[in-house]
Amino acid sequence: MDDFEEDALTKVRDLIGENYTNWAFCVVTEDGDLFYDFRDRWVGKALFVSAIEDMEQNISFNGIDIDWEEEDEDTEGEEWQDE
Repeated sequence: MDDFEEDALTKVRDLIGENYTNWAFCVVTEDGDLFYDFRDRWVGKALFVSAIEDMEQNISFNGIDIDWEEEDEDTEGEEWQDE
């Protein structure tokens, strides 16, 4: 991780910490490296587990169904078409 990315993460950490008691965040750098941080281990684990559970469910937002499942490789790159 370069200095620019480290500085950005420090700013994010500071901003979130000023406004929220319990927090966690996750980013992937341009090089594909995964980085995550949290207030403390138990809060981070609980928030990430909760986020994963949410992503595994099909949810609806204003009548739009959201499916977090990954697409098959066969359909990758195909244009989205309204049914």
